[in-house]
Amino acid sequence: MNIDTDLQFAFTEGIRDYIVGKVDYLKTQIGSPDGPDSPNKKHYDPRKWMREGELTFIKRLEQAFADLNNINTL
Repeated sequence: MNIDTDLQFAFTEGIRDYIVGKVDYLKTQIGSPDGPDSPNKKHYDPRKWMREGELTFIKRLEQAFADLNNINTL
């Protein structure tokens, strides 16, 4: 198991899925499927898509802990 590579991919996967799902919001600063004057800042704010990467990172890390039988061992 190469957990480093798995975690890198998991982090990227979260960001990729966010960007693919919000592509119409990320094309411009103003104007989106919500309307021509709709601001998109909440969608392209790096804190938002970075958080999605963190969530998939955490999920993969929990899977690794389970695979290694290392949950609640302390």
